[in-house]
Amino acid sequence: MRQQVRRDLIHLAWPTALEQLLSLVTQMVDMAFVGRIGAYAVAAVGVIMQPLWFTFGLAGALGAGIVALIARLTGAQEERDVRRATGTASWLGVSLAVLLGVALHFGASAIVTVMGAPPDVHPHAVLYLKILVPGLIGQYWFITMSAALRAVGETRIPMLLSLGVNVLNVVLDWLLIFGNLGFPALGVAGAAWATSVARLAGALGLLAVLALRRDPVSLRWETVRQFVPSLAGRILRVAGPSAVERSAGSLSWVVYAIIINRLGTVAIATQQIAYVCEDLIWLVAFGMGSSCATLVGQSLGARQPERARLAILEGLRLGGLFTLAVAATFMLAPGLYMRFFTNDAAVIDLGIMALRVAALADIPMGLTLVLNGALQGAGDTRVPALITLLGSWGVRLSLAFVMIDFFGWGLLGAWIAAGIDWVVRLSLFWLRFIRGRWQELAV
Repeated sequence: MRQQVRRDLIHLAWPTALEQLLSLVTQMVDMAFVGRIGAYAVAAVGVIMQPLWFTFGLAGALGAGIVALIARLTGAQEERDVRRATGTASWLGVSLAVLLGVALHFGASAIVTVMGAPPDVHPHAVLYLKILVPGLIGQYWFITMSAALRAVGETRIPMLLSLGVNVLNVVLDWLLIFGNLGFPALGVAGAAWATSVARLAGALGLLAVLALRRDPVSLRWETVRQFVPSLAGRILRVAGPSAVERSAGSLSWVVYAIIINRLGTVAIATQQIAYVCEDLIWLVAFGMGSSCATLVGQSLGARQPERARLAILEGLRLGGLFTLAVAATFMLAPGLYMRFFTNDAAVIDLGIMALRVAALADIPMGLTLVLNGALQGAGDTRVPALITLLGSWGVRLSLAFVMIDFFGWGLLGAWIAAGIDWVVRLSLFWLRFIRGRWQELAV
């Protein structure tokens, strides 16, 4: 059974991991282009990243509920309810997307102010965020409905659509940031327009795919017109604690960023580049966790708890190997990463230090993300929410404040605090896994 589970996991995981890496490539290219404008431009993009991760966390939480329910229904071979759950999930996704988009548009200036953007960064960050909003609405819906596809084991369609989005984004970046081929040179605004248009195109592509599918996860008219309150309630019961977890985690990242933003433009730019590099591990581990969630949910729906347990162990093994490999490059060649994104000497020097600390912190981070995603596939979201609250607010923020404000360690202290946070979380998630109560939860 172990070999079959490993094959199933790899079959599910590689398109999801590649999709996440493609998304990262887009961020890296964006950052490389914007980095050539100046540190203020990198900081403008960086200032709004943490608030955006908060909103992505809410969409991801809804996706966690969708995966848990549809995977269970698929494992139990209840195709009619899968169809009804898909239509219900789409309406939930649209509602969330519109609410978040409106809030970001009208709250853009306040968000950038709260994030502590320096005067030379503030107007650029506000403009960047407002331009992103149309594409973000499409992206939020894309996240929720991609979760529905992954719940039935369909991971290639989101991957291929993400590939198209990334290619379009890179081309538009080249045209609009620097004004190539007669297009206007829009700088930071050009990067925002490129990303927004590409994300909208991806959402429209997914809508077309779902409209043409004949499988249970589709959006044909008889499915779309159905909104089933009981199924919505089942989705939201799982999504609610996950939303608390992701919101609390994302808000802690916002406060964490505010603490760092007080260190100045160079620190903000360095932190943002380091985040993009760290996403090599974050996104692949997140993708592995999502793939584990599918197998765990389907296995529990088919009443095969041992298969679910093996899926988690294999996910940890594969995710751990990838994490170690990437972390080793952070330790051995951090300068190569930094010079790809910027030619600012101060940012490069500070970033080399940050990536070397990240090399140690990212190992427990990657394993934690795999475990968390897998447990969510079982519908276990309440205890992970408490663990995230403890780690992000009780450990990371308190230690970052002490290390920066009292010890004067600057960005180094912030990254050490993050590493300790991930060690604490991994220990608690592992304890939750080995106790096995996640196998008994109803969705």
